[in-house]
Amino acid sequence: MSHYNDDATQATVHGSDADPGPGPESGLGSSRGRPRDPQVDERIRRATRELLSEKGFAETTIVAVARRAGVGAPAIYRRWPSRVAMIENAIFPGFDDIVVRATGDLTSDLRRYVDGFLAAFDQPAARVALPALLSIYQSDPAGHAAAAQRVDAGVREPFRAMVAAAAPRATGVNSDDLLDLAIGAVLFHLFIRRFSGRDMASDYIADLLARVAATA
Repeated sequence: MSHYNDDATQATVHGSDADPGPGPESGLGSSRGRPRDPQVDERIRRATRELLSEKGFAETTIVAVARRAGVGAPAIYRRWPSRVAMIENAIFPGFDDIVVRATGDLTSDLRRYVDGFLAAFDQPAARVALPALLSIYQSDPAGHAAAAQRVDAGVREPFRAMVAAAAPRATGVNSDDLLDLAIGAVLFHLFIRRFSGRDMASDYIADLLARVAATA
Protein backbone atom coordinates (compact mmCIF):
# COMPACT_ATOMS: atom_id res chain seq x y z
CA MET A 1 0.00 0.00 0.00
CA SER A 2 2.80 2.40 0.91
CA HIS A 3 4.41 2.17 -2.50
CA TYR A 4 1.52 4.15 -3.97
CA ASN A 5 2.24 7.14 -1.74
CA ASP A 6 4.14 10.21 -2.91
CA ASP A 7 7.61 10.51 -1.44
CA ALA A 8 8.17 14.15 -0.54
CA THR A 9 11.86 13.71 0.18
CA GLN A 10 13.99 15.93 -2.01
CA ALA A 11 16.37 14.09 -4.31
CA THR A 12 20.07 14.85 -4.26
CA VAL A 13 20.86 16.62 -7.51
CA HIS A 14 24.13 17.26 -9.28
CA GLY A 15 24.78 19.40 -12.34
CA SER A 16 24.17 22.99 -13.30
CA ASP A 17 20.96 22.20 -15.20
CA ALA A 18 19.12 21.07 -12.06
CA ASP A 19 16.00 22.92 -11.05
CA PRO A 20 16.94 25.00 -7.98
CA GLY A 21 14.01 23.79 -5.87
CA PRO A 22 11.49 26.08 -4.14
CA GLY A 23 12.16 29.69 -4.96
CA PRO A 24 10.39 32.99 -5.46
CA GLU A 25 8.52 31.71 -8.48
CA SER A 26 6.85 28.98 -6.45
CA GLY A 27 4.29 31.40 -5.03
CA LEU A 28 0.92 31.52 -6.80
CA GLY A 29 0.69 34.54 -9.05
CA SER A 30 4.26 35.62 -8.35
CA SER A 31 6.02 37.39 -11.19
CA ARG A 32 9.41 37.10 -9.50
CA GLY A 33 11.92 34.35 -9.97
CA ARG A 34 13.04 32.38 -12.98
CA PRO A 35 10.27 31.18 -15.34
CA ARG A 36 9.82 27.42 -15.47
CA ASP A 37 11.82 25.79 -18.23
CA PRO A 38 9.66 23.63 -20.57
CA GLN A 39 12.75 21.51 -21.18
CA VAL A 40 12.66 20.55 -17.50
CA ASP A 41 9.02 19.51 -17.91
CA GLU A 42 9.97 17.22 -20.76
CA ARG A 43 12.95 15.77 -18.86
CA ILE A 44 10.59 14.87 -16.03
CA ARG A 45 8.11 13.25 -18.42
CA ARG A 46 10.86 11.32 -20.17
CA ALA A 47 12.35 10.14 -16.86
CA THR A 48 8.89 9.03 -15.70
CA ARG A 49 8.31 7.01 -18.87
CA GLU A 50 11.77 5.45 -18.67
CA LEU A 51 11.32 4.39 -15.05
CA LEU A 52 7.87 2.97 -15.70
CA SER A 53 9.26 0.87 -18.56
CA GLU A 54 12.41 -0.21 -16.70
CA LYS A 55 11.35 -0.47 -13.04
CA GLY A 56 7.55 -0.61 -13.00
CA PHE A 57 4.87 1.49 -11.37
CA ALA A 58 5.84 0.95 -7.72
CA GLU A 59 9.38 2.22 -8.21
CA THR A 60 8.42 5.26 -10.25
CA THR A 61 8.40 7.62 -7.29
CA ILE A 62 8.86 11.38 -7.12
CA VAL A 63 12.39 10.96 -5.77
CA ALA A 64 13.37 8.37 -8.39
CA VAL A 65 12.05 10.53 -11.22
CA ALA A 66 13.79 13.62 -9.81
CA ARG A 67 17.11 11.78 -9.70
CA ARG A 68 16.70 10.42 -13.22
CA ALA A 69 15.67 13.82 -14.60
CA GLY A 70 18.38 15.73 -12.72
CA VAL A 71 16.02 18.04 -10.85
CA GLY A 72 14.91 18.54 -7.28
CA ALA A 73 11.75 16.89 -6.06
CA PRO A 74 10.16 20.32 -5.35
CA ALA A 75 10.49 21.07 -9.06
CA ILE A 76 8.12 18.18 -9.74
CA TYR A 77 5.64 19.24 -7.05
CA ARG A 78 5.50 22.73 -8.54
CA ARG A 79 4.32 21.16 -11.78
CA TRP A 80 2.12 18.29 -10.56
CA PRO A 81 0.46 17.89 -7.14
CA SER A 82 1.11 14.17 -6.75
CA ARG A 83 2.93 11.15 -8.13
CA VAL A 84 -0.26 9.99 -9.83
CA ALA A 85 -0.67 13.34 -11.59
CA MET A 86 2.97 13.24 -12.70
CA ILE A 87 2.55 9.76 -14.16
CA GLU A 88 -0.74 10.65 -15.85
CA ASN A 89 0.86 13.64 -17.51
CA ALA A 90 3.84 11.60 -18.67
CA ILE A 91 1.83 8.84 -20.32
CA PHE A 92 -1.22 10.86 -21.41
CA PRO A 93 0.07 14.39 -22.00
CA GLY A 94 -2.88 15.02 -24.28
CA PHE A 95 -4.49 13.52 -27.34
CA ASP A 96 -4.25 16.59 -29.55
CA ASP A 97 -2.41 14.55 -32.19
CA ILE A 98 -5.39 12.18 -32.42
CA VAL A 99 -7.78 14.84 -33.69
CA VAL A 100 -8.90 13.70 -37.14
CA ARG A 101 -10.15 16.03 -39.82
CA ALA A 102 -13.65 14.90 -40.73
CA THR A 103 -14.00 13.56 -44.26
CA GLY A 104 -17.62 12.41 -44.14
CA ASP A 105 -16.46 8.79 -44.39
CA LEU A 106 -17.34 7.57 -40.91
CA THR A 107 -15.58 4.21 -41.12
CA SER A 108 -12.35 5.74 -42.39
CA ASP A 109 -12.38 8.51 -39.79
CA LEU A 110 -13.17 6.07 -36.99
CA ARG A 111 -10.29 3.88 -38.10
CA ARG A 112 -7.88 6.81 -37.78
CA TYR A 113 -9.18 7.59 -34.30
CA VAL A 114 -8.83 3.95 -33.25
CA ASP A 115 -5.29 3.82 -34.64
CA GLY A 116 -4.46 6.99 -32.73
CA PHE A 117 -5.78 5.62 -29.46
CA LEU A 118 -3.94 2.35 -30.01
CA ALA A 119 -0.68 4.22 -30.56
CA ALA A 120 -1.21 6.31 -27.41
CA PHE A 121 -2.19 3.45 -25.10
CA ASP A 122 0.27 0.93 -26.52
CA GLN A 123 3.41 2.76 -25.38
CA PRO A 124 5.44 0.61 -22.92
CA ALA A 125 5.06 3.13 -20.09
CA ALA A 126 1.31 3.39 -20.61
CA ARG A 127 0.95 -0.39 -20.61
CA VAL A 128 2.71 -0.54 -17.25
CA ALA A 129 0.97 2.42 -15.64
CA LEU A 130 -2.63 2.13 -16.76
CA PRO A 131 -3.62 -1.04 -14.83
CA ALA A 132 -2.16 0.43 -11.63
CA LEU A 133 -3.86 3.77 -12.24
CA LEU A 134 -7.19 2.05 -12.79
CA SER A 135 -6.77 0.30 -9.44
CA ILE A 136 -6.11 3.64 -7.75
CA TYR A 137 -9.13 5.20 -9.44
CA GLN A 138 -11.33 2.37 -8.14
CA SER A 139 -10.28 3.10 -4.56
CA ASP A 140 -11.09 6.80 -4.90
CA PRO A 141 -13.44 7.36 -7.85
CA ALA A 142 -14.49 10.84 -6.73
CA GLY A 143 -10.93 11.99 -6.22
CA HIS A 144 -9.89 10.80 -9.66
CA ALA A 145 -13.00 11.73 -11.62
CA ALA A 146 -10.98 14.20 -13.66
CA ALA A 147 -8.70 11.47 -15.02
CA ALA A 148 -11.09 10.48 -17.81
CA GLN A 149 -11.55 14.12 -18.72
CA ARG A 150 -7.79 14.51 -19.08
CA VAL A 151 -7.66 11.50 -21.39
CA ASP A 152 -10.18 12.75 -23.92
CA ALA A 153 -10.41 16.49 -23.19
CA GLY A 154 -8.94 17.48 -26.54
CA VAL A 155 -10.72 14.80 -28.52
CA ARG A 156 -14.39 14.85 -27.61
CA GLU A 157 -15.47 18.01 -29.44
CA PRO A 158 -13.62 17.19 -32.70
CA PHE A 159 -14.99 13.66 -32.47
CA ARG A 160 -18.53 15.02 -32.25
CA ALA A 161 -17.86 17.16 -35.33
CA MET A 162 -16.51 14.13 -37.16
CA VAL A 163 -19.64 12.11 -36.41
CA ALA A 164 -21.88 15.02 -37.42
CA ALA A 165 -20.05 15.29 -40.74
CA ALA A 166 -21.13 11.72 -41.50
CA ALA A 167 -24.85 12.69 -41.44
CA PRO A 168 -27.38 11.54 -42.41
CA ARG A 169 -25.83 8.11 -41.99
CA ALA A 170 -25.21 8.58 -38.26
CA THR A 171 -27.81 11.14 -37.25
CA GLY A 172 -29.19 8.94 -34.48
CA VAL A 173 -25.94 8.08 -32.74
CA ASN A 174 -24.72 9.70 -29.55
CA SER A 175 -21.18 10.68 -30.43
CA ASP A 176 -20.03 10.66 -26.80
CA ASP A 177 -21.21 7.06 -26.44
CA LEU A 178 -19.43 6.17 -29.66
CA LEU A 179 -16.18 7.70 -28.41
CA ASP A 180 -16.49 5.82 -25.12
CA LEU A 181 -17.05 2.59 -27.03
CA ALA A 182 -13.98 3.30 -29.18
CA ILE A 183 -11.74 3.89 -26.16
CA GLY A 184 -13.19 0.85 -24.40
CA ALA A 185 -12.62 -1.37 -27.42
CA VAL A 186 -9.02 -0.18 -27.66
CA LEU A 187 -8.39 -0.93 -23.99
CA PHE A 188 -9.96 -4.37 -24.43
CA HIS A 189 -7.74 -5.00 -27.44
CA LEU A 190 -4.58 -4.03 -25.56
CA PHE A 191 -5.17 -5.39 -22.05
CA ILE A 192 -7.75 -8.19 -22.21
CA ARG A 193 -7.75 -9.68 -25.71
CA ARG A 194 -4.60 -11.71 -25.17
CA PHE A 195 -6.31 -13.56 -22.31
CA SER A 196 -9.65 -14.01 -24.09
CA GLY A 197 -8.32 -15.54 -27.29
CA ARG A 198 -10.27 -13.00 -29.35
CA ASP A 199 -8.67 -10.67 -31.86
CA MET A 200 -9.91 -7.11 -32.38
CA ALA A 201 -7.70 -5.35 -34.90
CA SER A 202 -8.23 -1.64 -35.57
CA ASP A 203 -10.07 -2.26 -38.85
CA TYR A 204 -12.51 -4.57 -37.11
CA ILE A 205 -13.10 -2.11 -34.28
CA ALA A 206 -13.74 0.76 -36.69
CA ASP A 207 -16.09 -1.30 -38.86
CA LEU A 208 -18.01 -2.46 -35.78
CA LEU A 209 -18.37 1.11 -34.46
CA ALA A 210 -19.51 2.32 -37.88
CA ARG A 211 -22.21 -0.36 -37.96
CA VAL A 212 -23.37 0.68 -34.49
CA ALA A 213 -23.59 4.28 -35.64
CA ALA A 214 -25.43 3.37 -38.82
CA THR A 215 -28.14 1.47 -36.98
CA ALA A 216 -28.59 3.99 -34.14
